[in-house]
Amino acid sequence: MSRAAKTTLGISIVATIGIVTGVHYLQIKERETMYKGVERDEKRQQEKRQRMADLERNREREASLRQLQPIADTSSQRLT
Repeated sequence: MSRAAKTTLGISIVATIGIVTGVHYLQIKERETMYKGVERDEKRQQEKRQRMADLERNREREASLRQLQPIADTSSQRLT
């Protein structure tokens, strides 16, 4: 093999290794980014469940307080 052919082959091998390594690195980073999205979604869903539980507790408290102290419904009264 000539010197030019060996140089071309060497450069091609190095470039190929660099490209393959770069693609694998990008895939790993993309996978990590996607997993962080899953973690954020799980956190959001947990927060939503917590807010819904808080809302339900507040509704139950409101109902029990309304039983203790009834409030007249003012929305059906007419203003004159």
